[in-house]
Amino acid sequence: MIILAMALLTAALAGCGSKGTGAQEPAKQEEAQAPAQEPVKQEEAQAPAQAPAKQEEAQAPAAGDGRITDGEALSAVRTYCLENNPDLEDIIKAGEYPVYWEVETSGEDEVVVLFRSYTGALVRYYVDRAGGDAYITEFVPGITPQEQRTEESFNVKDILSQGAEASLAGTWQTASVVTGSDGTAAPEYHVQFTGSEVVYGHMKDGEFAADHSDRIGLFEVNAAGGFVVKAETLDGGQYTYQTSESDTGVLEYYETWNEDEFPGKYRGGASLSRCD
Repeated sequence: MIILAMALLTAALAGCGSKGTGAQEPAKQEEAQAPAQEPVKQEEAQAPAQAPAKQEEAQAPAAGDGRITDGEALSAVRTYCLENNPDLEDIIKAGEYPVYWEVETSGEDEVVVLFRSYTGALVRYYVDRAGGDAYITEFVPGITPQEQRTEESFNVKDILSQGAEASLAGTWQTASVVTGSDGTAAPEYHVQFTGSEVVYGHMKDGEFAADHSDRIGLFEVNAAGGFVVKAETLDGGQYTYQTSESDTGVLEYYETWNEDEFPGKYRGGASLSRCD
């Protein structure tokens, strides 16, 4: 009897150990529903948790090689956001909530632009450099487990083209003039803007005749509502056209992309005014 009781006790203990150390059935994960987001005030904002970003080791293309540059992608995404949220510009000017755009990763074939919304959401725009197609993901720290692709998409080249045509349409002329062989004076250059290029030329019989063009590296609307166009020549020279604060019909010329250098790099003769 004693031997039989000990055997039964040993079997019972073995059964408890098996149950306690066995593989657990995976817990069923519930799909998180993202509730409506309350704006995150500037003083309360914490550094947002970053979703894993795609790493690229390749160098970004320079302006002028025919593909979307970092500046173009950044400018187009900003324009897209402002066009699709009419209240966003007023929110930014109020300065109550943290809002920003930045190039998060930059590779040979793709550039990723991050938009930090006033709601706290992190929205990423994955832009194909060759064709300009962009798809969108969203990540809400503390709400969604990871980036989730949305149904939105657009083309960066379309945005850039629309922006340039709407704001800088028509023909412009340089302040500097030259005297022709017949003794008549004319602007050194007449200029037109496309979605991706600054085109220089002359007027012949009332029509614009292109001579050469420079690639636009950045096109944007600044906080004052003026336009900023940063372009690059084929030999790497960088310059900026910026709407004059005193006259919206004038684009001031600066022989640099660095705004800190503007005072010493201003070239009045190369500045542009709209043709009548």
